[in-house]
Amino acid sequence: MIYGLIKIFGIQFILPSEVYEIPLKDIDGVTLTWAFMGFSKWFSLLLGLFEFVPAVLLLFNKTKLIGAIILFPSLLAIFLINNAFDFFVHMKIFTGLLLLADLIILYWGRKPILTFMNEATQAKIQWREVIFNTFLIMALVVLIILFAM
Repeated sequence: MIYGLIKIFGIQFILPSEVYEIPLKDIDGVTLTWAFMGFSKWFSLLLGLFEFVPAVLLLFNKTKLIGAIILFPSLLAIFLINNAFDFFVHMKIFTGLLLLADLIILYWGRKPILTFMNEATQAKIQWREVIFNTFLIMALVVLIILFAM
């Protein structure tokens, strides 16, 4: 939740202005990642929401599984970025442990997930509902982007 909140409030990806004068070939992976991720304020806000909302869902038994499902792609991306761009060892370990904890929650909830996947693959697709939900999600993302600007 903390990492989501600091992204939402625009605190995480702040670098001194002189960093932007360093040639790219001379920048380490951590600084390059922070400069890239912090370039867009609305994207940072969106990342924060994708971390904070599922983390809140993890706090309650009834929403724990959906929180773990939603959080998985974000945690996986963060873990891979931390390793690919050679972040500090403690950050690699920490994000690895968070990813492992999420995978354990998903493993414990595998029965409803497998049941849902089985039913979803056998169900007849309601295209009106898919189209409506797609436009609804797109509208929400656009509103978040406009709000953040």
